[in-house]
Amino acid sequence: MPNTIWIVSELFAPDDAATAHLMTQIAEGLAVESEGNQYSISVICAQPTYTSRGQKALRRELVNGVHINRCWSTTFSKDRLMLRAVNVVTIMMTFFIKMLFRFRRGDRVLVVTNPPPLPFVATLAAKLRGARTYLLIHDIYPDVLVPIGFTQSGSLPYRVIDFATRRLYQSVTQIITIGRDMKKLVLQKNPNLKSKVSVITNWADEQMCPVPKEDNKFQNQANDNELVIQYSGNMGRTHGLNIIAKAATILEQKGVSGIRWMMCGWGSGKKNLKQICTEKNLQSVTILDPVPREDLAALISTADISIISFIPEMSGISVPSRMYNILSAGCPIIGITEPDSELAQTIFDDDLGWVSPPGKPELLADLVIQLYKYRAELADYRQRCRNAATTRYTKTNSIRAYYALLSEV
Repeated sequence: MPNTIWIVSELFAPDDAATAHLMTQIAEGLAVESEGNQYSISVICAQPTYTSRGQKALRRELVNGVHINRCWSTTFSKDRLMLRAVNVVTIMMTFFIKMLFRFRRGDRVLVVTNPPPLPFVATLAAKLRGARTYLLIHDIYPDVLVPIGFTQSGSLPYRVIDFATRRLYQSVTQIITIGRDMKKLVLQKNPNLKSKVSVITNWADEQMCPVPKEDNKFQNQANDNELVIQYSGNMGRTHGLNIIAKAATILEQKGVSGIRWMMCGWGSGKKNLKQICTEKNLQSVTILDPVPREDLAALISTADISIISFIPEMSGISVPSRMYNILSAGCPIIGITEPDSELAQTIFDDDLGWVSPPGKPELLADLVIQLYKYRAELADYRQRCRNAATTRYTKTNSIRAYYALLSEV
């Protein structure tokens, strides 16, 4: 009987949140790579709790070569902190029981870092059953909690979580980060881990291609003579949308016209963004509702430039997976980020856009003025972005790297 590669993630299809989409693609990609080889691919996940909350999925099913095992848990709204905590507790309990019964000696367990207790529970179950644990880091704790104000560096909660995280890193077989800056931060916690920390980037959806203007249903959201700068995706605490609103305010106060800021997404920062735009009476900002994944290529294709913003001190803590879809749609990027972040390094590597520092809206405004003057040169940027996405940041490259790592003897 072949050993199993287990994917352990709270989120999985039919949920369509970014983590669910990514983990589903990893599982199905590994099933293709392992066909006829020594491993079967199985998943332990929860019932939908995010985009498809309320939908009852099958407890067990086989989809595209992947054996899916869904555990019971409460499915309260994730937007209410106490109810989200109840969800996490019930998920940890049922996952641990499932893992104890299903893991076998020689199995490989790929577990993601969200929710934060999950890798600890999965690693314990794997150790008890003689399986190997591979940690896929999407967020580094407790570091991610500092910029959003949940704790302070050096506080007692920070030190406790940091101690537990360091022990976790030591106990797993391999660590996978999704960015070079993230790998650097992991090694700062323990330089002795260098031999077991890898970087495997995320990738663009294969259907993410530029959509011609004549076929684009979002094209009427801006005038042809406007430079469209678009933010699309999660508008959370770490994304620093205020800098965009402040830059738009500066430009309008200077009388600069011809700029359209197109903001599309969801999250806790959206309400505040709307409030600022109303208070400042910003005419150059358009705020849109989120679009289905199948419409994302068309939405991105309406933009001349996409913008991905972060608050200060986020380098190494979080890597924006949406940048690969943006590149695949042929759209250059303004990164509001530190110069050593994975986002900035990706932009610098192939000249795919521009980097502006967090917390400096006046510099962002100056950059936008220059880009408006030289917008005719954007075609070269679009071609480079598309080439990078289709040659360097591909699903095939990343899945093969995952399988090579997970199947090592």
